[in-house]
Amino acid sequence: MSLQSILVHADLSRHAPARIHAAALLAREHGAHLTGAAMMGVSRAIFPDGYQERPGSLSAACFDPLAENARLALSRFEEIASALGVPHDTRLVPDDVDDGLAMLSRFADLVVVSQDDPDESTSDRVLRMPDYVVLNSPRPVLVIPRDATPEDGLGRRILLGWDGSREAAAAMGAALPLLRRADAVTVAMLSGPGLAPADCAAQQQELLAFLGRHRVRPAVLVRDCRAEYGGDTGRALLAMADERAADLLVMGCYGHSRLRELCLGGASRTVLAEARIATLLVH
Repeated sequence: MSLQSILVHADLSRHAPARIHAAALLAREHGAHLTGAAMMGVSRAIFPDGYQERPGSLSAACFDPLAENARLALSRFEEIASALGVPHDTRLVPDDVDDGLAMLSRFADLVVVSQDDPDESTSDRVLRMPDYVVLNSPRPVLVIPRDATPEDGLGRRILLGWDGSREAAAAMGAALPLLRRADAVTVAMLSGPGLAPADCAAQQQELLAFLGRHRVRPAVLVRDCRAEYGGDTGRALLAMADERAADLLVMGCYGHSRLRELCLGGASRTVLAEARIATLLVH
């Protein structure tokens, strides 16, 4: 298991430099190829064959500014990737941001986006862009905190959330390339509906054996989520990450169908909204 291809969202927001810098550093550390993708922000149904409008036409007058913003975002991406000596390429995608990233993620090992920023988001969306990509991408999604700077570290001290679920196991597997390179790894075992206290000891042995075969030697914290955190799994993980001075939280996330919209479970929503460190999520 290794990271060979990383996809990062490129745009003109104030969060882009830190996001792209984090993705480029990961690509350099893992010897991976980095792809920067800038979306025009219009549905691909409008341009199913790509954006090729005739100069001077009415449609060009409407959509050329969007294409030019995407080109500028890709130019800034290339500056960062080139400065860090990372092999890279670019994609200008005539599509909505969330759908475009989810589609391209099928051809990457990892997707990198920024945490949603309430100051920049519109309030009419049921599902925020990072949430949508997490739920609709077949790949792990790395969410960089909204207040991150290019100087922030990533992946040196990792907290791995574990509740015995399929999603937690998928997240652990996806994170192995990062876990192997970390200076310190802590497994946060949260007992609750999916993991009875009596099961923690047995699963801990299996977990340590599995990770050990992948050259990962973690510490283990076992906590009663209901007794210590009122059953709030998201805030429990954030508190434990703070306790261990982690710079990356790895967790599986659930999706719930409601009113024909696919929505993240409560713990995932809490972490995506409140995390001050990078988070690797797998659905």
